[in-house]
Amino acid sequence: MLRVTVQDDEQGATFKLEGKLAHEWVAEAEKAWRTCCEPPRQKRIVVDLCGVSFVDDAGRDLLVRMHSAGAKLVGTSLMTSALIEEICSESRRSGRNWMRSLLSLLFLAQVGAFAHKNDFFHFARALFPARLVYSIPGWLLSVQSGVSVFWKGLFR
Repeated sequence: MLRVTVQDDEQGATFKLEGKLAHEWVAEAEKAWRTCCEPPRQKRIVVDLCGVSFVDDAGRDLLVRMHSAGAKLVGTSLMTSALIEEICSESRRSGRNWMRSLLSLLFLAQVGAFAHKNDFFHFARALFPARLVYSIPGWLLSVQSGVSVFWKGLFR
């Protein structure tokens, strides 16, 4: 069983859930969420999970969507606190993944731009002290030559 209570005031809305967020109750909670939060509000929305005793995978997915929509998740039990921390940390990580992917692509493009390993050493000597340049492991040169062949084949 699940009880959904919506309290709306001038500061924002509180979407309070009590009971088990599982099975058929997830659909009911989602319907209440859509009614409460569509069209998107300018006010802050807090999802109060203090009374939630269990959350299944479908319920977790609903909470992820609520958080992605800008709602703040609040809970006091160990289970809800751990779940909220997990959801919030996932959203922070996924926000940084595109930056990491872009930087990796730029690095590979730069490494692939060198047609010959001597070009790589000239580039590395310009950036780093000599003792670092000569300590570059051989596997990096293998990766560089593989990427170089890939890029050459891509732009023919």
